[in-house]
Amino acid sequence: MIFIYIQYITLGLRAKIPFRIVLYSEELIEGFRVFNIRPEQSIPKKIYSLNNLDRLELLASEPFCNSADELIDLFRDQKLIFTEKFQFDLLKSQFRTIGYNFNLKPTILWPSGKEGNKNLEQIKELISVRHPLNSVEYAEVFLDVMYKYSNQQSNQLEEYKSTDINPYTHDLSKYKKNAGVYFFLNKENEVIYVGKGKNIRKRLQSHFSKTTTQNNIDYSQVADIDVIYTGNDIIAQLVETDNIKSLKPSFNSQQILDPDPFIITLDITAKGISKIKITRKEFEDSLPEKYFNRKSVIASLADFCSKYNLCRKYCGLEKVKGPCSNFTKKFSDCVCSGGESIEDYNKRFQVAFEQFRSKKSRKIYKLKGRNNSEDAFVYELNGIYEGYGYIDKSVPISNYNDVLGHLVIQKNNYDTTRIVNSLANILSKENILFI
Repeated sequence: MIFIYIQYITLGLRAKIPFRIVLYSEELIEGFRVFNIRPEQSIPKKIYSLNNLDRLELLASEPFCNSADELIDLFRDQKLIFTEKFQFDLLKSQFRTIGYNFNLKPTILWPSGKEGNKNLEQIKELISVRHPLNSVEYAEVFLDVMYKYSNQQSNQLEEYKSTDINPYTHDLSKYKKNAGVYFFLNKENEVIYVGKGKNIRKRLQSHFSKTTTQNNIDYSQVADIDVIYTGNDIIAQLVETDNIKSLKPSFNSQQILDPDPFIITLDITAKGISKIKITRKEFEDSLPEKYFNRKSVIASLADFCSKYNLCRKYCGLEKVKGPCSNFTKKFSDCVCSGGESIEDYNKRFQVAFEQFRSKKSRKIYKLKGRNNSEDAFVYELNGIYEGYGYIDKSVPISNYNDVLGHLVIQKNNYDTTRIVNSLANILSKENILFI
């Protein structure tokens, strides 16, 4: 359960421009999480002043796309709670700007109506007496009020829940308490919903319990349940997203569509200097995609630029009128400062880019298997997810040929990239093999 409050700037009569997303959950380490986001459109200086906001601080914040992956991970399998419907619509619109189909059914604490609006306005007024409206403190106090109000409502509903018997029951005792992916099938044997769980039996019990709040699924249509046990939650996530995208089940609303990926293209300035452009790919071909968020392509270019000592401005890393930080901060000669001839720079750039494009790197992530005698693995080639598999622990892994025979080939997409990228922060170094 996550409580969400979005702070925004009102522009004109209707436009609401979000600049901060604040979350509260008992499952978060510190309870609260704050995501400052750069306003998506230009706002006059006087509007910042009128709202008591630090303009430069907000403009220096990360764009929403850089926080989207983490938010998606936090929201997974969670009940999302908002004060009003327009707060949910604000969040939904942010995800739409990056091409993500954020289509959950939220819980609204104060639905539209005279009594609900009256209560909400009173709460806002009381909090604003002690905390500025657009401050982080205001948002955190507001979330605390939401949490307490929600608990009061829950207590009032206990009697109703105890008598609300779910008629759509299944024998769940036959399912293991292991990680995996489950498929709800209708009487025509069509998959109508795909989900995953760290504990399949517990997850299914939560679906068919009489107190379930997941009302976007019509459980009366569930005639049978199939399960794939994966041994760990990471592969469960990968299998889940692959099946959602290929099967497009009627009751799945997330992960159906992918945003257009980012690609690196070559260009040249008016002065004839070779440069790199970051653009979204608006066409389909047979090539696997690598960059599904701007953060990943920027990280790759930063490594490329540093390794070959190239201009940060013309590698798409800095937007400045004058010389890049190689000259202004490191005091190194750079083509943008006139310290290197355009001809010499272009020659170096072409050699570097060819090496960058032809570089081969293979990575194997070692994970827990489905039983004690095997390991699971995820395979990545040139930063692109290739698939997963299982291999007996007695088989040594010294090169990529050792695992290719066990590989279940999969397609890379926005969600698989997000999942695999998280492995670097989850796994210890000895479980990440560079081959």
